Amino acid sequence: MKLFATLIRNTLAFLCLGIVLAAGNTFGQQKTLKELIVGTWLLDSVYDQYQDGKKTNPWGPGVKGIAMYNANGWFSWQMMSADRSKSASDNPRNPVGQAIAHFGTYAVDEAAKTMTTHLERCTFPQWDGTDGTVNIEFPTEDDLTITLTKPIPDPSGGSFIPHLFLKRVK
Repeated sequence: MKLFATLIRNTLAFLCLGIVLAAGNTFGQQKTLKELIVGTWLLDSVYDQYQDGKKTNPWGPGVKGIAMYNANGWFSWQMMSADRSKSASDNPRNPVGQAIAHFGTYAVDEAAKTMTTHLERCTFPQWDGTDGTVNIEFPTEDDLTITLTKPIPDPSGGSFIPHLFLKRVK
C-alpha cells in the first residue's frame, strides 16, 4: 500500500509539474506586436470620430479594404466605398469615388503600442513621402484595431480620428 501511495504521489507531482511547465511555455511564447501584424488583413468596419464625440462613416455601407504587412517592414493598404458611380471614361487611370490606397514601410514600437509608417506613394498625393503614427491593438491574434494618434483636419466638420477594425485572413 505504501508503494502504491508513493506511486500516486509521484505521478501527481509529475502531472502538476507538466501542467506548470506547459503553462509557463505558453505564456513565455507570447508574440510581439511586430510578429502579430505580419499578414493580410481585411477591413471589418470603420468610423470617424470627431472631437465633439460624433461618429460617422463617410465610406458608407459595404466599404471594403485590405492591408498587407510583411516581415521585412513593407506594407500596402487599399480601401474603397461600395457606392461609387461608374466612370464616363473607359480609362482606369481616372478612379471614381471614394478610394484611398498607399504603400511604404512601417516600424512597430512595442512599448508605445504604435506603428509608424512612411508612405512611398498614396492616392492622396499630399501624403506622398510623409510619416504617420497610429495606435495598434490586438484584442485577439486575428483582430486588429488601428486609430490615428493625431486627428486629421477637416475644414467642413472639424478634426477627426479614423477607427479601423480588421480581421486576419487565414
